[in-house]
Amino acid sequence: MHGKFMLAYVSLAIGLSVITVIFAFVVTWGYLYDEIRHTAQLREEFHSTIRRLIVSIGVAVIPLVVYLIETKRHPAYNAELYAFVWVACYVVTLLFLAWGLITLIRDAKREKKTGLYKFRR
Repeated sequence: MHGKFMLAYVSLAIGLSVITVIFAFVVTWGYLYDEIRHTAQLREEFHSTIRRLIVSIGVAVIPLVVYLIETKRHPAYNAELYAFVWVACYVVTLLFLAWGLITLIRDAKREKKTGLYKFRR
């Protein structure tokens, strides 16, 4: 039973972090909307960050669904290992997502500072 409780806490923590990541992404998008809309390079970086967000959400949700389907057939004896692998994969996707968001924010600040998109209209 210990493994099931650990998996429940892991899934709760990952679920809360997914909500936090989506909130941070929406706030970043709202803050940088004008720069993203007017600059092709920032739009491309933004789309890349959206793909990373989708992968991150997939890594959070798909293993849980597979685990729930798998446990209906037979009991899960390796829940600790499963939780560890799930967390490790999720942390890696979060690192890539954070790297993409940091790059997007840095480039958007540079674009905002120079203001070059205002003259392209």
